[in-house]
Formats: sequence, C-alpha cells, structure tokens
Amino acid sequence: MPNLFITGYGIEQAALNTYDLVKCLTEPPDDLPDNQPGEAKLLAAIVPCIAREDRAMLTSQTICSLNVAFSAMSMAEQNVGFTPAEKDAMCVYTTYETVRDFHEVVWQFKSSSEYYTDKATLLAHLGEMANAVHPLRLFRKLPTNGLYHLSKLFGLRGGGYPLRKMSLGGLSLLEEAFYNLPCSESRGALICAYGDMSKADNAQVFKKMGLIDARESHRSSVQGTSGAVSLVVETPDRVSREQVQPLAEVLLAVSRFSTSMFATRQDWGEAYAQLEPWVRDSHPVVVLYDNGAPGIGDAEVQALESCLNTFELRRYKTRSRYAVATSGLVDLVCALADPSIEPGRVIIIHGEGAGMGLGLIVLRKSSTPSQRVSS
Repeated sequence: MPNLFITGYGIEQAALNTYDLVKCLTEPPDDLPDNQPGEAKLLAAIVPCIAREDRAMLTSQTICSLNVAFSAMSMAEQNVGFTPAEKDAMCVYTTYETVRDFHEVVWQFKSSSEYYTDKATLLAHLGEMANAVHPLRLFRKLPTNGLYHLSKLFGLRGGGYPLRKMSLGGLSLLEEAFYNLPCSESRGALICAYGDMSKADNAQVFKKMGLIDARESHRSSVQGTSGAVSLVVETPDRVSREQVQPLAEVLLAVSRFSTSMFATRQDWGEAYAQLEPWVRDSHPVVVLYDNGAPGIGDAEVQALESCLNTFELRRYKTRSRYAVATSGLVDLVCALADPSIEPGRVIIIHGEGAGMGLGLIVLRKSSTPSQRVSS
C-alpha cells in the first residue's frame, strides 16, 4: 500500500494555534491562557474570497474550518504551490456537527433563568426565530456545508465527503484518505475536523455520564472546548516529483469497530496485533487518546505494556483540551510540532469513539515547519 505524506497543518483549539504551537508545547500547561471559545471570525485574508450569498450559509464550525484549512494550505504551498489542475483533482474530507437552531434555543432557556423568564417568552422567541431564517441559511444545517465552502475557497473538486464517527472522526478522515487516494486520480487531499463540547447535545451527554461539571469546570474529568484542525496530505509521486519536504509519512491506518462505550485493554491489544513487528520494535512515541475520563488512559497504557517492549508516552490534552471529533488529529499535529520528538521517530496516534471503536495512525516524522523554512 503506497504511503501518504503530510505537508501542512492548521490548528485552533483552546490555547493552541498554528503559529504559536511550538511555544505552547514547550510551556507548562498551567501557564497557558485559559482561552474560552468566543465568536468565530474569518481570517482577514479569507474575507474577500467569500461571496456575499455564501456568508449567510456560514456557521461557527465552517468559519473555524476555513481558518485552519487556510493555514494548512499555506504551509503546504510555502515552497511548491499546487497547480490549478492539481487543485481541481484534490479531495476534501470533513467531519461535521449538526446545526440545531431549535435545540439551541431550548438549551438556552433551560440553562438561563434570566434570558427567558417564562414559557410564553420562550415560545414568542421561537416564532421570531422561524420568521428571521433566510432561505440560504437552511444550507447551514446540511452536513456538506463545510465541504462546500472548503471546496469553493480553494478550488478543490476531486471528491470527498463528510464523516461523523464521534471522537474517532478526525483520525477516520485520515484513514479514508490513506486508502482512497492511491485508488484515485487525486494527488492530495485537504482534511478538516471540527468539534465543540459547548454544544448542547455534547455537553448534556458528558454531563449525564458524570464527566463534566457545568458549574465547577475544575472538577470535571474531561476539560471540554471547541476547536478545528486541518491537514494537507499528498501522494508519494507528487512529493518526489516536486521535491516537496514533508512533515511526516503516514505508514499505516488501522481502525476496529466496537459497540463498547470505551475501548478496553483487550481492544487495544487486538489493534496492536495488526501492526508489523518492526513497528512494535521501533521504540515508538505513542500519543494517548486519554481524554480524562476514568480508566481510559489506564487501558491504553496496560495494553502498551503487554504489546511493546519499549515506548515513550505523550499526552497533549492537558494543553489542547477535548473537542470530540478533533481529538486524534489535534494529537497528531501536536506530535509533529513537538520539538522533543526528533525527526525519524515512529509515532503512533491513538483514537477512540464511543460506540464506534478505536483507531491507530502510524507515521514517521520527517521534519518540523521551522526546519522546512530554514532549509
């Protein structure tokens, strides 16, 4: 199976962003700013490129996705740009969060005793909301919304689709590209994941599981946030032909379906059994999924101790927090930027989704963005 190469990334989540990522990874987690999700705003460089009729279709997740995708494409093209023909053949893979206007209003009513003082006021506002919805805004609800805007902004028309697999979603996008691109005429793909733990449905689920405390967040097992992350991946023939210096080479993508809420030690052990012996013997750097929920990290470590002779661990969610679908890709991007992981090292990224199963991405780090600029 031909491998893929990662040539660019973008990230906006908690205190992490594309341009200060290395600095954030070298500072103690307690010293990082406690960035709370605010109103999403397009980067100034993107604003003139969005048609007026398209602005009515933008959502917070689309805006964040466009921002990180712009950073990823800029990084990938800093030495060798894509030709119009190459862009025309590039794929786009995205995750998505369902837009529920009605649900959001009801949630606001439930969580605030000031904004809506009684049922009559709530019902009156629901009527106003229905009358205010522009027909174009109905497209906000489509799972292809982000796909549409990303494809149009960058001129990528090689195919792709939205995917929703809980916290495993981001890594699953990379898995899709890993197996699909070698079978197509595309020479690259733009991957973009978005997640938001402040959304009513996500917050309620984790609250009922006892994993977050809405009133005293410091007591929560899972520290939630919102965020977006993006990757640009390219095939070996383009990297070789254009002499592109990649950030990493994706060697393997493995996923296993499971109906369990959380992956067990046995689940992880069965996944590692699919790896080639040289991977298990390479003294890899393993980035844990561990999102703070009790027992999840323990199951991962116990499986590693039984499957690998030696390994190093990394946990990035103390810095990135947890935003559901972005989870695995954010960990991957952090590993690429982490100066403590030397080029040439094998890295294994863990991913997991409730009721969906687990995934492993095996890659070899090639360089860091700073090294590419200096070269």
